Amino acid sequence: MAILKLALDKRRQKKNGTYPIVFTTVLNSKPLRISTGVSVRAEDFNEQTGVLKGEPKLTESLFKLESLYLKRLQLFLLNHPSVSCTKTLKQFLLNRTTEEVTILSYWNNVVDDLCSKKRFGGAKVHKQSISTIGKHLNLNIPFKDLSYRSLLELEKKLYVSGVSTNGMGVYFRSLRTVCNLAINEDLVNVEWYPFKKYKIKKELTTPRVLNKQELQRYFNLVLDEASPEYKYWCIGKLLFMLRGINITDLLMLTKQNINNERLIYRRSKTGKLYSIKLTAEIYQVLNSFSATTTLLGISELSEFKSSRRVENITQRRKVINHHLAKIGQCLGFREKLTTYVFRYSYANLAKQMGYSKDIIAEALGHEYGNAVTGIYLEQFDQEVVDKMNQDLIEAVSA
Repeated sequence: MAILKLALDKRRQKKNGTYPIVFTTVLNSKPLRISTGVSVRAEDFNEQTGVLKGEPKLTESLFKLESLYLKRLQLFLLNHPSVSCTKTLKQFLLNRTTEEVTILSYWNNVVDDLCSKKRFGGAKVHKQSISTIGKHLNLNIPFKDLSYRSLLELEKKLYVSGVSTNGMGVYFRSLRTVCNLAINEDLVNVEWYPFKKYKIKKELTTPRVLNKQELQRYFNLVLDEASPEYKYWCIGKLLFMLRGINITDLLMLTKQNINNERLIYRRSKTGKLYSIKLTAEIYQVLNSFSATTTLLGISELSEFKSSRRVENITQRRKVINHHLAKIGQCLGFREKLTTYVFRYSYANLAKQMGYSKDIIAEALGHEYGNAVTGIYLEQFDQEVVDKMNQDLIEAVSA
């Protein structure tokens, strides 16, 4: 009897602590796994029932796909009793052949898949990459027709059209991701991989930062609460005091994120868990906002959970940056003040005050390279990072 089931692929845990969900079956004692493109934490997946915690629609979609694959599996075994190649079975289950699938059709499927999982930010990047690359490279070709030479020609054309080196890097990384997915699904052999030789270029950029004196001037600015810039000035302070929090995450916080005088949330981009001690200074700024569905009370939470989430957050960021820029001009800052400046400035000041790169990385949610220090921080990071954060807050409030 043919057996196909959903399971966690625990061979490879992702950096955000999740595991890929795959369909598994066996052909002549050879295991076969088919990616679903979904990754979850172990505690959010019931391996007995295949149900995803809090995701009824996604669970239903996976069950429908499981039923389809099972029917194809039974048909394959009936018509190909002597075939033992898992690759042939995988192609049959996916109902794909390398001749049928073009880069464009597959890439559009990747976009649709991301949208179905509400990963609208990633979908937007891929859409833009398809649009830009499609102007200079025919994407209606099989993957095998994309070569190292194709990438060199594409690079040349993008340069001529005025795309920056780092902007080009975004498009090439998007294309590389799609090529890797195609290899994982056996649409093309790994030997074909054109990015094996082609290296995506990157230009170093000087991050915009405020020095300690400028941060002090910002924090000690006296603004009337009736001023149109007041709440945006407060947002800037929170961006710094909450350890360089990303503006998207700050906008989506609710009262439920506060527990036992700590702000606890998962980074929307990476899924990494943050726990930040709420100091008296942070509470004072938070009290400036009338919290409704979001902690800052300047928007409805539903606004950030719709299909237009990326557009809504982008618009909010533009408004905030507009007001921050006006505050920066009034203070005579040499750098244009934006939400990102506070994150860079936090890291820069921490470094100037003598804190190690490992502790700064932990505070910002980055991966740190020293394995021994990493183990130490996993056990004691709360009080170590809390102390650093308090020191930085006191330094800019002086």
